[in-house]
Amino acid sequence: FEAAVARCPEVLECYLMTGHRDYLLRVVVEDLAAYEKFLKQKLTLVPGVASIESSFALDQIKYSIAVPV
Repeated sequence: FEAAVARCPEVLECYLMTGHRDYLLRVVVEDLAAYEKFLKQKLTLVPGVASIESSFALDQIKYSIAVPV
């Protein structure tokens, strides 16, 4: 899975997670149709992918890369 995801230019970030989900992907595509195409033609075809749960950000409230020290 990790090697397949690493080859997908649509995937900007991939995290191995704890909890109910195994991985969290941050994906960027042109529009919803392109996202559907990415899911159907790439992600669902990766061996071992049993299910996919998607969420979409509606608005960015805060973004910072500063680490408070």
